[in-house]
Amino acid sequence: MKSKSIQIGKKKQAVRIILALLVIVSLILLIRPFLPINKERRQHCMAELEYERCYQLNINGKPAFYINELEAGAGMTSVSTNLDSIIWHKEKLKGCWINRFLFSPICGGRILTTNPDYSETERLKKANERIDTIISQNIILLDQECERLKRLTRRLNYYLDVHNVTDEGYNTIASLSADVLTTRQQRERVLDILKAIKPNEVVELKLVQHYTLLSTDKNGKTIRTECELLENEYDDEVATIQTRRHFMPDSARSIYYNSTTATFIAKAILHEKPVLPKILYRGETKDGKRSGHGILLSDDGSYYDGMWDDDQRNGFGFAVDTLGKVFVGEWKDDIYKGERLIYTSDRIYGIDISRYQHDIGKKHYGIDWSKMRITHLGTISNKRIQGAVDYPVSFCYIKATEGTTIKNRYYHNDYTQARQHGILCGTYHFFSTKSSATDQAKYFIQNAHFNKGDLPPVLDVEPYPSQVKAMGGTEVMLNKVRTFLRMIKEHTGVKPILYVSQSFVNRYLTDAVDIKREYKVWIARYGEYKPDIRLAIWQLSPDGRVAGIRGNVDINVFNGYQDEYQDFLETQLLK
Repeated sequence: MKSKSIQIGKKKQAVRIILALLVIVSLILLIRPFLPINKERRQHCMAELEYERCYQLNINGKPAFYINELEAGAGMTSVSTNLDSIIWHKEKLKGCWINRFLFSPICGGRILTTNPDYSETERLKKANERIDTIISQNIILLDQECERLKRLTRRLNYYLDVHNVTDEGYNTIASLSADVLTTRQQRERVLDILKAIKPNEVVELKLVQHYTLLSTDKNGKTIRTECELLENEYDDEVATIQTRRHFMPDSARSIYYNSTTATFIAKAILHEKPVLPKILYRGETKDGKRSGHGILLSDDGSYYDGMWDDDQRNGFGFAVDTLGKVFVGEWKDDIYKGERLIYTSDRIYGIDISRYQHDIGKKHYGIDWSKMRITHLGTISNKRIQGAVDYPVSFCYIKATEGTTIKNRYYHNDYTQARQHGILCGTYHFFSTKSSATDQAKYFIQNAHFNKGDLPPVLDVEPYPSQVKAMGGTEVMLNKVRTFLRMIKEHTGVKPILYVSQSFVNRYLTDAVDIKREYKVWIARYGEYKPDIRLAIWQLSPDGRVAGIRGNVDINVFNGYQDEYQDFLETQLLK
């Protein structure tokens, strides 16, 4: 009896021990999710995510177009009717693999992460309350942007028109030109949509969020897995997502998560998320500074694609400023220097002459037109020359008159000889600040040749600042230039070309918008960099050499290649 009682006692004790152990195990399991997570476990439960966000404008519940960013006041920066072509706002986030149930062995591909735009709900609510005003404002802004893109398109097309594929940067500019055209077309489509909205239609802005899991396979290759944003069960500052097909890497481990542990896990793991700023620079760096090739996109819309050194633009590159002006060429210590041409036999070269190619000192020389070849491009500036300099003289401008009293006594013979030797001819007049523009135009017309097939006549304007001041100032001088150009156009039927120096452009042509718009420019600039204006001809040196002519000769290059030159001849020559 006593033995049986002892056995029963032992059984009860064993049961108590088992129950105690079960209670301890249960407590451990219950408490474990709330215990600090060690470093090794944290690494296995962490997930790396890419977060993307844009905005969507719905009309009557259907997507009309997409917006990259809403500025203050709900201004729309980058817009597109195609979701695939919109530039998404991107961030890198950290996430945590989680179990929905305490003892669930399967995660189901659920990840807890942060919601970078949890505060957008209120901002969108306020924006939708004033959606009519926002639409009106953005119609105006998009109109302005489309005009800017039209100007940029014209400038890029001009560059492509006067260059060919052998020029440095041509292919990059061609690519940019295609991108600009696409952007402009998207802006115009969105503008048409906004203008077509009717008063009774329901218009609403919505936030579009997209999460992607970034993981690696056994070979170290990055795997991108799309995720679905689940209905928020907890705090607005966190988001729960689920990978497509409930995918979870083999090395990943999950932890239990509910509303009670939300704050704990967010502080323990998610507060370390590395939020990346908006990407403004893409390219090579050295010691934390931009170095090598890189692309910089500024918030104001300006753009640079080219070489860098020590965080400054150095070397070849091209840029577009906020107004759509294009800069292509060399940069030095962040300053644009200009385009350096490569001189080859593919370019079209010409000369301009006066009595100084005949009268050198006290001696007089003739010109052997049968030997006419350009043999040297001058020494004033550095020039990038490919091959030997031995170029035909494709065109020749000859001085005929100056003011109302001076004539070039060699003009008629040089003009006749040049035409007989198959060289395209043009005639120029040297402008005087002391004579009336009307009298000078009449004198030029009386003494110059304007025959069919000749180049457009040229007005050479090179006054000193003191001369401009003496004649009444800049506006008086420019009005006289306008009068002369208008009279010659009326007489010949073609617009004359204006020959000026770089200093003249800097001082006087900045505000003369009509002259720059109406007349082609032939500029004298003897540096190594091409003038940064729209021009027809560039006088690149005053000290070139030409076979058949004694002494120095002005060397000129047409702004373009054979196709553009042929178009110039077909449209600009005297009829």
